[in-house]
Order: sequence, then C-alpha cells, then structure tokens
Amino acid sequence: MHFLRWTCLLLQIIDVQGLALDYLEIGTADFDTLAQQLHGTEGVAGLSVEPVEEHFQRLPERPPLLQKLRAAVAEADGEAELYVVRQEYMEPQCSNETVRELGLPYCLPWWFRATASLHRPAALVSVHAGPKALEAQVAMRVPTVSYASLMRRYGVTRLHLLKIDTEGFDVFILKQMLAWGEMTGQYPERLQFERNNLTDVQESQQILEALQAAYDCWIPAAEDDVQCLRLGDLAVGQPYASSGVSFPTPWWRLQLPDRLQVAGVRISLEDKDSLVVKVGDSLGIHLNRLCGPVQSTETGAVVARCALEGRYVMLLGTSQPRQVEVLGPRTAFGAFRLSLGQRCCHRGCNSSDTSLFEGYDPQCERRCREDHSCHFFTSFNSLWCITYADCEEELPERDAASVTFGLWPRELLPLPILRSSAQQSSVDWGGEAHRAIDGIFDPHFLRGSCSHTAQDESQNSWWAARVDPETATAVTAVRVLGRWDCCHERLDGWEVRVGFDPDVLRNPRCGTVQSPLAAGGRRTIHCGQAMVGDMVGVVLPSGEPLTLCEVEVFGPYRW
Repeated sequence: MHFLRWTCLLLQIIDVQGLALDYLEIGTADFDTLAQQLHGTEGVAGLSVEPVEEHFQRLPERPPLLQKLRAAVAEADGEAELYVVRQEYMEPQCSNETVRELGLPYCLPWWFRATASLHRPAALVSVHAGPKALEAQVAMRVPTVSYASLMRRYGVTRLHLLKIDTEGFDVFILKQMLAWGEMTGQYPERLQFERNNLTDVQESQQILEALQAAYDCWIPAAEDDVQCLRLGDLAVGQPYASSGVSFPTPWWRLQLPDRLQVAGVRISLEDKDSLVVKVGDSLGIHLNRLCGPVQSTETGAVVARCALEGRYVMLLGTSQPRQVEVLGPRTAFGAFRLSLGQRCCHRGCNSSDTSLFEGYDPQCERRCREDHSCHFFTSFNSLWCITYADCEEELPERDAASVTFGLWPRELLPLPILRSSAQQSSVDWGGEAHRAIDGIFDPHFLRGSCSHTAQDESQNSWWAARVDPETATAVTAVRVLGRWDCCHERLDGWEVRVGFDPDVLRNPRCGTVQSPLAAGGRRTIHCGQAMVGDMVGVVLPSGEPLTLCEVEVFGPYRW
C-alpha cells in the first residue's frame, strides 16, 4: 500500500512530457526556504538552486520530489565569481570585542550571509561596511547554469511558483524566463522577486513592462517583493452580444464570470484606431470606464491596458474584431482571482469553523475542486492553502501577498450606481459620499477613497445612492467594505435599505441588522428576496460617524 501511494504521487507530478514542479526557488540561502517549509509535506515537487556550498548542504532534499542544485543561474553554463561575506564580519562570530579590530562601525547582521552577489561585490555590504566592504567579502568560483539549461536538465514542462532572490540579479533571470516562455509557451503560473535599491531603476521598470504581456503584477504594502500572477482569458465560454455592424456606433459586449479585475484586452482586428474599450457593470455604454489606448504588439494583435474591475467588457468602433481575449489573473484550470491580501470567513467570521482546510498544499485549487462543498480558496506564496464553502465575508490577511480565487461564478449581477447621486447625512474629514462608489477598494481612509459623516447622536447617520434605473429594477444583495486603519467598531447595528423613496430612512430593510465589520472587512448582505427599488442606502442609527470604503449593489442574475 505504501508503494502504491508513492506511485500515485509520482504520477501526479510527472506528466507524459516532463516534470511538473510546484516551486523553483533560485537563491535560497539556508533560512526561510520553501524546501525547509515543505520538507514534510507529502507530494510536493520542488527544486532549490543555491550556489553557496555551506547553504546548499543545509537544504533538505527528498528525491525524486524535492531536489536541489548547487549553482548560480547566470547568462550561460560554466563558472563565475560569487562574492560572499566573510563569517568573522557577521554575527555571531563578530562581537563587541572584535568589531573594532575589523574596522567596522558595527557587526553585520547574521542574515548578511544571504547577500551573496554574482559577478560583483554586494552593494548592500558597501552601504553597511563602508571602506571595509571589499575586505569583508571573499570571491569564490561557483558553477553556473542558464534558466533554459535548468528547464532542460530537469525536463520541467509546468511550474507553479518561481521565486527569485539573487541580490540584484533577479531582472536578468526574469528576462531568461520570458525568452524561454516565448520559445516554448511554458511560463510559471506565479512569480515572486525583489525590486529594491539593489536593482537598477530603469532595468526594473523595463522588466515590469515586459512582464505585463503575460502577468498581472503588484507590490504588497510595506514589502519589496513583487508578486505576479499569470494572465488568462477571462471570457472563455462566456456570453457574447453585438449590435451588428449596421448600428450607428457598432459595439461588442462580453460578459465575465464575475465582477473581475481586467488587466487588459487583446484583440485581432484590422484598424486599431477605430476601436475603444470599456469595462464596468453596466449593460449600456456610457456608465462604464475607459481603458487605455489600443496599442499594436509585435505579434500583430492590439492590446488595451485597463486595470479596471467590472462584469462587462465593451468594444466600440467601426472595425469588427476577429478575436478578443479579456486578460486577467486566472489559473491554468480556470479559477479566477477575486481579491488580494484578503481571506474568506467560511460560514461567517463569528464561527470557529472558518475554513474547510488550512495547511501547506501547492495544489490548492485541485484540493478545492475535489471537495464538492468548496467554492473558494486562498493561496499564498509560501504554498499555504485555505479552502472555503462560501465567501460572504472577507478579512484582511496578514500576508498581503495572499490571493483568493473563486471556482464558479456567484449568482450575483453587479448593478451600476450613479456616482452623481451619492449623498449622505453630513460630511466630515473630507469624506464625500461619492468616495464610497469610486471603484477603489482601499480600506485606508487617509488614502482618499472612503466616505465619512460627522457624529450626531441626535439623528441617524446615513449614506445613499441611486442605481442606474435603465439597467436595474430589483436588488438582491449589497456588499460593503469597511474601514481598516481606525474606528471600525463604530459600524455597529447598521442596516441596508432599498426602495424608491429618496429619503432612505423610509425604505424597507434589506437583510438583518448588522454587527460590526472587522477592521478592513467586506461583507455581502443578502436581502432574502429581490427588493424592488432604485435607491440603496446604509443607515447607522447610533449617529456615530458612518465611514464606507466601497459599496456594491447586486441584482438578480440575467443576460
């Protein structure tokens, strides 16, 4: 039985064409590595590449699943000089008694052993050791291998996570990765690399622009590491409508499986100058927001950069598109990204049972798909995995690089809200009512995207806006994003109201009286049944300041 189990695990990671790796970590050092974190996790397939012999020996391995290679990834196979900090210049060997003899202002921290630099002395050592920087480092010859040779040597045909930490050399490895992808069509699904003062600013910007053709990248708050997810076509198999070319301004409309972030739209057509691309929640043309200008690519297609969120993508122009791809973060198996830096509260945040599974699993999506009760999952760059039955409430995750995905479309149709109709009981701290529907999902008030009323215990605090009457006749749910940086506990006993009365206090309540949101939390309030009306409001009877960082309205699903 034990032999059969391991045979099954091997078949899961080796396909008919080659090896499927869960991770490839380049420049591991010997602490906080994926190999160390996942050594005891069954079925994980990974490769660690580290040139320093001392670090390499400390890395665990478990062939044929977990493997390691002593080498530096460089431009070509061969050998190169690697600069490493001498042990006596770092803690714990360096001490108050020896630091003066070394001529240093202070001992270098222990983690400087992870600052090995290829071809040149480490710039970070120069910052801390000053004129003693060269003396504090020793150059050694190490074997080198190119990214393409690495892929061929191990027969890698699929890679989930590529993690790079090479002290300013990350950009050159990423260029090799993109060249390999263009040649073979094999790109990692997820990237993590450094962008700091060790990397040339111009080179860093150029690689970020080059990555945009295949990835959606972001830098989590208070971090140096860039995170990227592979782009896929969000509109595959989704409904499609057209006005016909005889219409005065011909249009083509694609529906997405949910309200999703659209990175861009790739189009095959003859005349790029005659096309405009919009993204939003409206079935009509005018309320949706405009993408960037359409630009030609080397392959003959044209691309419009969007970075907008919505349920519909609209193309307007006289030139009929031959093929349209709506580019957004999507896994190879079809799950679509719902949020960054947040996790779901499975069955409500007040329950002790907040997830179906939580633990290390690089095949997080597969685990979720094999569980019929699972519909959402959060994956981390550490390959930690959390799965959920629902995602009616979300909380900020301590790991800002976490990504939450959905397997299936939610039966909610986003409704466009008229920004000009937003109003509230009062304004304080510059928190105008329209901020709550500006399409920016940022729960930090000082960043200028949250509404704020004044405190008045003699009356209700309230906020209201009108749903576009041309596209909505009923409301089934409302989703509210609360404040993170302060005072979230004020939102206690609040209510959602829906109706036709401009005085939102006179309209009936959607759902129940609500408990406070967690700091930076987002909650979906279901009305129980479709409520007729075009005015949607949030009421806080306590008269405490009402702060809303984003309000979304949903109606019954239809096309």
